[in-house]
Amino acid sequence: MNLKIKPIAGLIRTRDHIDRTLRSQGFACRASHPPVYDIRIQDSASGVAYRLRIPIQAHSLTNSGKKGSMVRLGTPRISRNNGGSQLNQEVPSAIMEAANHKIAEIASYLNNPTIQK
Repeated sequence: MNLKIKPIAGLIRTRDHIDRTLRSQGFACRASHPPVYDIRIQDSASGVAYRLRIPIQAHSLTNSGKKGSMVRLGTPRISRNNGGSQLNQEVPSAIMEAANHKIAEIASYLNNPTIQK
């Protein structure tokens, strides 16, 4: 399921900066195709777990003058953590809100040049 806000989709940063930022926010990098960062969000009311996933892909900038490999963030998605008959069930609004807040927080870190090292 797509999230309502996507302020990070399309951002291009160094792989190290994205990795450091997302890992500091509790995300883990999964080796898939494309590579994806994900974090588990649990609904405390029902006990159901969801995954917020942010895919990345290699990106090359010409004449950028930046060191390190560059990656582009993909569109964040949220889905139920485990399969089953309720896989297509609507994601609760509280989980969507938590995911949107997490994305906004990450966007703030990635867009703030004073935080970049």
